[in-house]
Amino acid sequence: MNILDLFSKNEISKVKLNAPHGIHLRPSAMIASIAKSHNGKVFIALDKNKIDAKDMNKILALGLKDGDEIEVMAGGKNGRAVVDKIVNFLLTLTNEKADDTQSISNKSFDFQGKTIKGNTISNGLGLGKPYFWQRNNENNVVEKQTFDNAYMQTLDNLASIDDNDIFMAQKALLESLPKTSFEEFESAVNEAIEAIAGSEHEAKTADYKDLLNSIKAIMSGEKNVEFPKDDFIIIADELLPSDIVKLSNYSIKGAVVKNLPPRSHVALLLRSHKIPAISIDKSIEALNDVVILDASNGCLIVEPSEHDLLKAKEEISKNIDKDLLEFDSRHKRADTKTGKTIKVQANIADVQSAKEALYFGCDGIGLLRSEFLFQEKKPTVDEQIRAYSEIFELFDEVTIRTLDIGGDKSLPYISLEAEQNPFLGVRGIRLLKTHKELMSEQLLSILSAKRKKELKIMFPMVAAVDEFMEAKELALKIAQENKLSLENVSFGIMIEVPSVLFLLEEFNKVVDFYSIGTNDLSQYLFAIDRTHKTLKIDPYSNALFDALSLVISKSSKPVSICGELASDEGAINRLIDIGINTISVPSQMIPSIKSRIRNV
Repeated sequence: MNILDLFSKNEISKVKLNAPHGIHLRPSAMIASIAKSHNGKVFIALDKNKIDAKDMNKILALGLKDGDEIEVMAGGKNGRAVVDKIVNFLLTLTNEKADDTQSISNKSFDFQGKTIKGNTISNGLGLGKPYFWQRNNENNVVEKQTFDNAYMQTLDNLASIDDNDIFMAQKALLESLPKTSFEEFESAVNEAIEAIAGSEHEAKTADYKDLLNSIKAIMSGEKNVEFPKDDFIIIADELLPSDIVKLSNYSIKGAVVKNLPPRSHVALLLRSHKIPAISIDKSIEALNDVVILDASNGCLIVEPSEHDLLKAKEEISKNIDKDLLEFDSRHKRADTKTGKTIKVQANIADVQSAKEALYFGCDGIGLLRSEFLFQEKKPTVDEQIRAYSEIFELFDEVTIRTLDIGGDKSLPYISLEAEQNPFLGVRGIRLLKTHKELMSEQLLSILSAKRKKELKIMFPMVAAVDEFMEAKELALKIAQENKLSLENVSFGIMIEVPSVLFLLEEFNKVVDFYSIGTNDLSQYLFAIDRTHKTLKIDPYSNALFDALSLVISKSSKPVSICGELASDEGAINRLIDIGINTISVPSQMIPSIKSRIRNV
């Protein structure tokens, strides 16, 4: 504790939570991360319960839910800044959808066999042998490895899993638990599980159990769980997040889980791995040799007729044929029926997602979100150069967005002053006003990195020509001072601020390219927070498309789109009609987006 804390008052702010899912694992990890960036004490209080905000485990134990009124307090120098940073983060949680369940399908297959009804967790149709699975919950640990080794190995395992946000949150949870001995660790886990049992936060128990089981398995030298090699539908009273990662390597065709919360990490992972799944409220005993899971309609057909089996096989075959056709064509150009070629690039955040983009057939990188590369600690210039080089050398064309921090985005090692309206304050390129050294280091790293061919440096949240020129001139100065080549390097802006629409003639004289960020452009165009509960933005609004058309018609430089609208298959026709010829989308969507373009 800093000695000055003893003589400084606590800065306090009250906030009413507007978080549909409450404060679950990932938000807790973020709050703890922000709190740890402060040298002094940071607390959160609910009623008479006051906890250390640097302890993620204690945040979870508070069981914070939608509508709770809490106090955030901090002492010491910059106490006000850290309080405001946590409060601003809490205010962004309305961004979470109130209901993560998947909608019931309008398509009914009219299966004739005996059916068990459940709730849809992940859409899809599956056919396979029922596989009843129960975890070995043996409590005794035969110690073949020390607790310290098991703890470190579990940390490494979590860091290596591709489903980064969920398992990085588990990693943060593990780091918040006692690490002196297995007994103390197990006791803390069991206490945490007991504290939230029966509450609306009970879904979090799966993460605690997952960590405990992982430690136990490593200490006992247990072999990895083996699942059937043939097509199967798993039926279980409980699945944990790590189970889904393992199951995805087998021929799983569906999952039926007892009382699975739709907003749990297990449910999110089932959806991300496209495993059809339902939740049921009772255990199932005997079933036929083959069952059908119509997860989109919340049905498990336990005694399918021959007619049912034939119908399911036909429908699955159609879906597979469509997916395979799209997937097999993913590396081919996306040409419209009139012969116009549309570049389909990828939005990425790190080296792993860059490799995924290659696999899914991207035509280059349209958006590298550089702020996601280093989320825990401030990177050195050398660390940045290595990371950028590893990505740049994979592609002929990469567009990297410089740090886009502020508003609803934060990093624990970047301190921003509290603002009344952070979305209209220091964001994106405006970091040059407050963190010039940080921006200079990033530009030096980007320009020093090895590149395969074309590198496009894009500045976000540009509102005026002089902002862009200040950033570009800084980059040119850095290149000159360090004797760095600018061959195949271009500079552009992300169009998000409406003022740019009226300055295009001036911007045309100085920029090399434009990329339209439709998410923020829509938000600022309509003066509606895109996370607002009541007010909604029409993504197909004529006003928005008129703005896009204006950019296309007045721009003398290449224009692309990298916002959510680019990956909306319902908007593809209109985007192509107004003259868009480059879009950037999530990697997994590239095959289907290319297929959609070929039918325009």
